[in-house]
Amino acid sequence: MTDLRYYIFVLVAIIIGVVVIKKVTGCIIRLVVVLGLLAALAYVYFTYFSAS
Repeated sequence: MTDLRYYIFVLVAIIIGVVVIKKVTGCIIRLVVVLGLLAALAYVYFTYFSAS
């Protein structure tokens, strides 16, 4: 019976790990995209608008 509990525990741990990794990865990808957009906007601003 303990082997069955062990396998159930491992299965639940894997499922929780996958869900957590998917949520963290989605957040990191959004953060990278937003930082890239902010960097592009800052480049355009300092290149074209601060010279005039």
